[in-house]
Amino acid sequence: MAKNWALVIGINGYNPLNFAPLKYAKRDAETVKAFFEDAKFDEICCFTDDSPPLVMPNGAVIPTLPTYGNLITFLQDRFDKPFLSTGDNCWFFFAGHGERHADKDYLMPMDANARGNKVIAGLLVDEVRQWLTRSGADNVILLLDACRSEGSRGARGIDPTEQQGVITISSCNPTQKSWEVEELQQGVFTYALLESMQLTGERSCATVERLGNYLKQRVPELCQRYGKAPAQVPRISVDPIEKQHFILIPQCARQADIDLMKYEGYRLMAEDKLQLAEQMFLRVNVAARGLDPQALDALMRTRIRMQETPIVSTPSSTETTTGRSGTETAATFSIADVAEETFTDSSKSSVGAGLDDNLSSSTKSTAKPTPTPPSASNPLAESEDDIPLESERGIDYRELQGLLKAGNWKEADQETSKQMLKAIGQDAWWKVKRDDLSNFPCKDLKTIDRLWMTHSNARFGFSVQKKNYLECGGILDGQYRREAFEKFGDRVRWRKGGNWVWVVSVVYNTSLPRGHLPIFGVGVGLGGGVWGFLFSRIKACKL
Repeated sequence: MAKNWALVIGINGYNPLNFAPLKYAKRDAETVKAFFEDAKFDEICCFTDDSPPLVMPNGAVIPTLPTYGNLITFLQDRFDKPFLSTGDNCWFFFAGHGERHADKDYLMPMDANARGNKVIAGLLVDEVRQWLTRSGADNVILLLDACRSEGSRGARGIDPTEQQGVITISSCNPTQKSWEVEELQQGVFTYALLESMQLTGERSCATVERLGNYLKQRVPELCQRYGKAPAQVPRISVDPIEKQHFILIPQCARQADIDLMKYEGYRLMAEDKLQLAEQMFLRVNVAARGLDPQALDALMRTRIRMQETPIVSTPSSTETTTGRSGTETAATFSIADVAEETFTDSSKSSVGAGLDDNLSSSTKSTAKPTPTPPSASNPLAESEDDIPLESERGIDYRELQGLLKAGNWKEADQETSKQMLKAIGQDAWWKVKRDDLSNFPCKDLKTIDRLWMTHSNARFGFSVQKKNYLECGGILDGQYRREAFEKFGDRVRWRKGGNWVWVVSVVYNTSLPRGHLPIFGVGVGLGGGVWGFLFSRIKACKL
């Protein structure tokens, strides 16, 4: 089970010669700590004006008065070596004064001072981030309710855009103030944050994206209601961008949130972004309480591919600080490890299904994959809201969703053809023009791709086909490149013996190569021109 660790800081008692004392920052920290406790966080370390001392794992006792010296000592001792791992979350909440000086962001401990462009005893946000990433967690979340100085010292809010590799949610824009409200006895941002984290059902803010959207709307509303002007607007920075679909609060997640994150995992697998795909599937399994065999299977397949392929990365500032090398290889693991990590026994029998056909011969000899299509008996959600069925043309994709869920690949392929024609306002593929495909509605393209990718365990879909085409030498410039498309046809078995197969000869099952479907007769009937245009549109729509 994924672990959650948190450092919570709230400061009221600033020296009035340096910063205006605050009324509710300490209470903000205490209420956030209480929420984390209710959410069963594994460890919460709290620094406020009167919080009790902390006893470290090494037995050291650290006072928690939030001065610069106490905080630095804590960071040095607690982050001396990693104590979290892949799939875990490291949270940081700060309520107090924050400023931006000389293009650097600072959080102000109780004894901090800022005169002109000189900052004394301020915590650099970038250094805090580097400390937190030493924890070993692959997900760091910064929640910064800072810049509360009433503007008397020209304070500027924290700018989250430079915080690489973390999720940063700041209470306001760099030129704004972060308000406290007497009626709420809290900061506006923290009040809205706690409110959002407790919403359930359709209003749930379990994912980063939904949480950010809620805060951007709710915080200005509260400012207007309580006469705080100018309003503050929170800022959200997500790096990498795929983390916007991360589920931060599993107990509040909807099935649609889980399926969207699973789709993102499949897409990342198709793009060979294996470390990030692993993070996605780990969090899917946590949110699904280990009861999603597709996600368990995908996690195992991702780790097998990581084990076979060295992961070469350019060290970031964080990696340089933590001493990581630029080349990493995944550690050996077993199927039992995957099931145990997701705290379930009921799904172990289906972990081995649907292995990637690109595994090495030695791996295949031991794993013996047996590809099986998802069926209606799969323990997936049966509601119509499994995947966001978005359409710019008002198209109903529930029929396609049902066919794919049941593994009816041929009928799903025909339904895909029908709905794609409807999306571009045509009734036959021979009538389709280049402009029709160049302007194919992105929402519809993404919905169709999500459905195919999710219900085929990432074997089928436009994302997989685009990757195959590029690997065959294709270029996404809207042109038909015969040699590349013929290689692509050979790879996905649309060609046999150097000839394109007839539509009636197309085989529909999951034993065929990745990217074989959807085909809807276009690849074999109209040649590569249509696909050349379509792949270019897929690129433009950022699939």
